[in-house]
Amino acid sequence: MKANRLSIIILIGFLVILANLIRMQIILGDYYRTLSEKNRIRVIYLEGPRGKILDRRANVLASSRLSFNCSVVPREARSKIHESCKIVGAILGVDPEDLEKRYQKKKQGVFNTIILAEDIRSFEAIAIEEKLDLLPGFMIETRPQREYPYGNAAAHLIGYLGPMGESEIDDMESYGYRQMDWLGREGIEKTYESYLRGQSGGLQIEVDSRGRLIRALGVKEPQEGKDLELTIDAKLQSRIQELLKDQKGAVIVMELGEGGLLAVNSSPSFDPNLFASAKGRKEVGKYLHDSTAPMVNRGVRGQFPPGSIFKVITALAALENHKVSPRTTFYCPGYMIVGGNRFRCWTSQGHGNQALSEAFAHSCDVFFYSTGLLAGVDAIYEKCLAFGLSKPTGIDLPSEKSGFVPSRNWKREKLHRAWFEGDTANLSIGQGYLQITPIQALVMIAAIATSGELFKPHLVNKISGVKVAERNIRPVMIASRNWEAVKEGLDQVVNSNTGTGRLARAEGLHIAGKTGSAESGGDKTHAWFVGYAPLEHPKVAMVVFLEHGGHGGISAARIASTVFTWLKESAYV
Repeated sequence: MKANRLSIIILIGFLVILANLIRMQIILGDYYRTLSEKNRIRVIYLEGPRGKILDRRANVLASSRLSFNCSVVPREARSKIHESCKIVGAILGVDPEDLEKRYQKKKQGVFNTIILAEDIRSFEAIAIEEKLDLLPGFMIETRPQREYPYGNAAAHLIGYLGPMGESEIDDMESYGYRQMDWLGREGIEKTYESYLRGQSGGLQIEVDSRGRLIRALGVKEPQEGKDLELTIDAKLQSRIQELLKDQKGAVIVMELGEGGLLAVNSSPSFDPNLFASAKGRKEVGKYLHDSTAPMVNRGVRGQFPPGSIFKVITALAALENHKVSPRTTFYCPGYMIVGGNRFRCWTSQGHGNQALSEAFAHSCDVFFYSTGLLAGVDAIYEKCLAFGLSKPTGIDLPSEKSGFVPSRNWKREKLHRAWFEGDTANLSIGQGYLQITPIQALVMIAAIATSGELFKPHLVNKISGVKVAERNIRPVMIASRNWEAVKEGLDQVVNSNTGTGRLARAEGLHIAGKTGSAESGGDKTHAWFVGYAPLEHPKVAMVVFLEHGGHGGISAARIASTVFTWLKESAYV
């Protein structure tokens, strides 16, 4: 009985399949054959717009606008491609031969479209639409075009898009990408690609022999990517870029509540809008071959000797190991003999007797040579590790560098040489083999401002309106009296009448900080300033770095003063 029922079910299923085959092959065979022969079914790819990138006040840093492309279906167009390119070329004001060469170069499968002209003007698109009767296989397609309203002011921060490379196609297709899709290549666009990326759709249509729409057969709506709200203040970002002009360097500002970054500037910069289209990318070679390296984010990838801003580490290493106290004094005649070699102070006249606070204010090299030699290289190295100077800070930007902190073991293993007292003296004032990034310098000064809170800095505050940022800190264990001793010195740097950082002052604001002028091997030193405000209850910290910028107490401090003034006027402090 059961076997009979099973046989009946199988028979019914077979009859249904047979009926469908008869319907498709015999009854509707001519219809589908006609569609196939005349290629009247088109599949139009609908690209999902990327999510917007906004600053903390909802100002748009990156968005997508509607653009028009003149595209062609190769099989439909090839019989009259020469004549069609003449018509389109006349409308667009381009050489028809260039359009035809583009067609020949990029010819693909039957149903794939080829873009002949990208991001054409709306009136040009309308003119082509009106002549589609004469342009078999041609169509106007729309796609989202990325725009960056703040241009070079936020280029290193936001990043840019780029087409998929041949080596990436196989891997990315498994994630739903198509060969024609563009990816985030730098900055936030790259780090948050999976959130910003839209979900593409498609439209299947039936057209007549001249390419005119008959009806829509099906549609899958594209989905927009997720919007990101950053911690950045776009007005501050723009103001700092104006201050930097074409000076090579970086400025980064952090709020000390959650560790969100208010500005991330690098200079010289570039226009990310040129990378957003194939047309603009023809001009980007000027950036790639520029000797000033405008594509490099100096704030997170530049590694430089920190110079005198490193003296805070030297002081803490000696204080914590009870080698010096705030009352310890050293005499500075303008130089110091170490290992038979003369190590100069930055002023040949010397500073005379200096205690810790005075040595910070005057940035006395001799004081810190003496302090570093008492502390020893191992203690200084350990303090560097405690402040995270040997590894990335974890900022949500791609390809952050780690910096480099030398040690006794490193020199023996890599250079096959012993560590000398002269190496310790150089390290004590932030010279020698030591290199750090500006973002590491910022995290270092923020830890001092907060008495030991080592922040993981971040840029994204919300994703699709949902808060994702959180306060992520690691404690740096230092005795409170030693924090206070260093802070007193940083206060004197800015607020003493003889302090090297007095040009960083801002009216009505109590600022603490440290200047640095690091030897670079060139004619001019690198200029540094790190600082925070207000001194009593710090709310913001910043780093200013100017590559070959001269004295930190002049060029870098002046920029810091302007930024602190802006922060006060904008109620951040």
